[in-house]
Amino acid sequence: MDYLVSKLKLEIYKKLGFHIQKQSDVKYLHDHITVSILHPVGFNTLRRFFGFLPSGDPQFKTLDALSEYIGFTSFAKFSEFVNKDENWNTWTFIADFENTNSISSEMLERLIKLKPHSDYIYYISVLIKSFIRRGRLDLLKIIFAKHPYSLLFKKDDIDSQEVLDILKIAYAVGGVLRTLTRPQYEKLAPLLSDEYVFKTTVLDFYIDYSNFNGYYGFFVQNRLLLDHQPDHQIFANLISNYHLFLSGKSTFKAYNPDISNLELYPALLGRLLGYQLITSYFKDDQPTQSLVNQIVDIAKGKHISIFFIEIFPALIFTKSIDDIKHIFSVFNDDLFETGDWVYYTTQNMYLISSAFVEIKNKNYDKAEHYLGLVSLDNSKTNSYFTYLKLFFLIASYQLEKQTTSYRLVLSEFEVEYLDLVKLTGFKRFKLALLKRYF
Repeated sequence: MDYLVSKLKLEIYKKLGFHIQKQSDVKYLHDHITVSILHPVGFNTLRRFFGFLPSGDPQFKTLDALSEYIGFTSFAKFSEFVNKDENWNTWTFIADFENTNSISSEMLERLIKLKPHSDYIYYISVLIKSFIRRGRLDLLKIIFAKHPYSLLFKKDDIDSQEVLDILKIAYAVGGVLRTLTRPQYEKLAPLLSDEYVFKTTVLDFYIDYSNFNGYYGFFVQNRLLLDHQPDHQIFANLISNYHLFLSGKSTFKAYNPDISNLELYPALLGRLLGYQLITSYFKDDQPTQSLVNQIVDIAKGKHISIFFIEIFPALIFTKSIDDIKHIFSVFNDDLFETGDWVYYTTQNMYLISSAFVEIKNKNYDKAEHYLGLVSLDNSKTNSYFTYLKLFFLIASYQLEKQTTSYRLVLSEFEVEYLDLVKLTGFKRFKLALLKRYF
């Protein structure tokens, strides 16, 4: 409001041809307004508006009258004009910033002033993507550098309110990283240093299963060399070992780091426990039930929906469908959160898992219902798309096999499944897993 009132005064000065500095100037303006508009304002009202008398916020009828004087039908129309003008100024600034060869302190200050803007996350994402495409590591270092303030978020620290912003930036940046050649993404390795927040704002939130053999795997391996924070090390080790597992290699190792003094993000804790389910089953030949009971106890008090995101895939791999059913019986209401795109991955994973439970129990109508609710194709650039699609195809194949069993439909599933296995290199998803899961 204060900004719009200031702009209104400036427009009045432009029309008058001078700034109002004394009461005789106010009298001159009052005379002009009186003969110019239908509902003029009083002399004292004008004196209050320009600070010659004590005043509070101006009344809207005063603002309407002054807006009419400078050619607008109302203050609302004037505000609309100003906002459009400011939006254009913002867009030209972002466009110039996007194409700059150096970032001045003045540009940074103006960017920081934009943080309250509703589109700020979009603006900063546009800049990052442009700098990546242009190979401007020097400019990316400025954007991702750790500061007392954060250039990436509206607030200065990552908290629960900022998670959506982090995800949006990670999604935008991850999509560009997918398009780079190996020499291009290798040049970005310096951003993995602790001086920058690249790994915690992009790599931690855009876990690109389709590119474990590409840029994402490269960054993870280099993180292990550079990143010494315990929770970051846990994340990188889990991704590295899980990649070995998904690739069908026997070199993945049991991983049991000491987390007694760490407060891990729920998704990371769940990822650790999910991987331990896999190693205890495939390495130690142990049943899953005992560890699942521990997981259920640990889950209480956590953010359930994101805690289980990597536990359910582990249980599908180990064919522990009864354990999945048990988890649903305990946490069903907390697992399914709705109303926000942030839960795209979790909700699809839990719907697919529900279908596995119903197929095993021969409730084929329910299984078909759950699979019908899965919305994978809405976002093929989502980092989890191919990973989720492989599980979806196994469930869909098994449902088709147990019901109509049309050979043509089954063949289509097989072709798509094998194409995704080839794309990802995830040889753990053998054809036998698709065809003979149950």
